[in-house]
Amino acid sequence: MKSSNCPRPPVVASWLVQSVLADDYGAAMVGDLIEEYYERCECASPASASWWFWSQACRSIPSIAKASLLGHDRLGNVGIAIGVFLVMATLKVAIERALSTLVVLANPTQVVLAPMIFLATTSIAGCLARRIRRGATLFLALFVLLAVVVLISIRVCTIPVPWWYQLIFLTLGPLSVLIIPALVWTTRSEH
Repeated sequence: MKSSNCPRPPVVASWLVQSVLADDYGAAMVGDLIEEYYERCECASPASASWWFWSQACRSIPSIAKASLLGHDRLGNVGIAIGVFLVMATLKVAIERALSTLVVLANPTQVVLAPMIFLATTSIAGCLARRIRRGATLFLALFVLLAVVVLISIRVCTIPVPWWYQLIFLTLGPLSVLIIPALVWTTRSEH
């Protein structure tokens, strides 16, 4: 029901909703939002319709995530997330050991490489979890967040680093588990 004077609905907001929702509900819910967007665009300005679309997307995501966490197959998703988390941790340790045998890593080099290795392994783990079962990625992101909180609180890093360095691990780790797989699957579905 697209109108000629209405621009496309906010692509990022649509993508966010679809990346959190299960496959069978994502397209239908986003389709309903898009239909309402075009109706609002006819009656009001495109900016007002876009604002409404974004507000609906942002309001929906927490309840969608909660429903996903409490869903009927949460035990299966938790099991998959734990298995993928263990694979991710093993991969991270293996990469760090391989690098340490190849090169003597000084503290500044470790400070630079640690987030890169961490984000690479969390992204790979997120893709693996999503490939196995989409609902497991949310649990995996929670496990990554909890692991980072525990590691920061027991001060596993002996190198003095600023607070924002730890914030990188706290935020980008769980986000890479969710966002990178969603980007990979979005680009795959477009081709």
